[in-house]
Amino acid sequence: MNQKFDQILQRRNNGSMKWEDAYIQKRFQIEVNHDTEIFPLFIADMDYALDEKIKKEMLKLYAQPDLGYFHIQDSFYESIVNWYDHIHHITISKDWIIPSIGTITSLNLACDMLARNQEIIIMPPVYGPFQNCSRVGKTISLPLIYQNNRYYIDFENLEQILKTHHVRVLMLCHPHNPGGRMWSQDELQQLVDLCKLYQVIILVDEIHSDFNLTNQDFISMIEFSHQYDQIMVSASPNKTFNISGLSTSYMLCASPILKQQYIDYLNHLHIGCNRVGISMIELVYTYGEEWYHELIDYIRINVNMVIKTLEQAELKVMEPDCGYLVWVYLPHIENVDQFVLDLAKETHVLVETGSRFLSHYDGFIRINTATSYALLSEAMKRLVEFYKNYTKKIDD
Repeated sequence: MNQKFDQILQRRNNGSMKWEDAYIQKRFQIEVNHDTEIFPLFIADMDYALDEKIKKEMLKLYAQPDLGYFHIQDSFYESIVNWYDHIHHITISKDWIIPSIGTITSLNLACDMLARNQEIIIMPPVYGPFQNCSRVGKTISLPLIYQNNRYYIDFENLEQILKTHHVRVLMLCHPHNPGGRMWSQDELQQLVDLCKLYQVIILVDEIHSDFNLTNQDFISMIEFSHQYDQIMVSASPNKTFNISGLSTSYMLCASPILKQQYIDYLNHLHIGCNRVGISMIELVYTYGEEWYHELIDYIRINVNMVIKTLEQAELKVMEPDCGYLVWVYLPHIENVDQFVLDLAKETHVLVETGSRFLSHYDGFIRINTATSYALLSEAMKRLVEFYKNYTKKIDD
């Protein structure tokens, strides 16, 4: 185990949503205070301190007195290009990069720009804010196929929808949240072929792509741009380095027309990027690679421990290809929302209920493993014991 990740950040009473007493009380309907032992495994951020190299450079950044209007420098774009090359073995062009203001915010803006009052496909269960993105138009829900404890895209129904509707945008979560699936080369190719045939723009959330737990390279949807350039990928290091509070990201788009349309849309709304956020993206991509690799090793250990512990209790764990989030099916639990509240009340283990992923979530919870091994291990023991007693009462 790596001790730098065993020592989790002190995040209570600093406004952290994941650790804030008032927010936890509201979300889970329990009484907590600063002395209460809690196990927050719900909101998707991490409990780890940034690498010392990054913090050193960050202090230099904060020491600069100039925080006025600015132009983004070439070094920002180069840091992204280099990261994709070193980490994913993907070649991207600086010309594809559009600085933006948050991964989901960017998808919201793109949906509003491209598909207001038009049809937008989402594939539940999926990260809840996808529905907010699609509400600018007319949402078409295409549920994923759940088979052998894994999700698959329903291509047969997708093609039928594309034949009978005037779909403008298809939204893809890749890797999938909450299931952690990396869609395969064949699946992505089939998706691109269909969208090209029916002239549907593909909007992709790839924010969890850095957390690849497999031995295979992550395949970004942007790699298909040479076949079909109507693809926009929303990405950032916000999850990888836990800097979501800076609300800064970037879009990747190989189409000069789509790219300029998005830039013009941001300018029309007078939306500019956070100067500190832009600098932090460059810093973490430039100085954070060693820390990142150590992080992935630690996350892999945590995920494996969760899978082993829960499967021994006969719970079904969807092993993630990517990410620190684990999607778990609880047999015999009909009201998962109530189960999560009861779990929190009795054990102070705080997990995400399946209903936050729109539909087709019955019996599922999501567990965030990006915390200390010790805290996570204790939380899993409490969860298993509580589940056994809970289901025993149901059977009685």
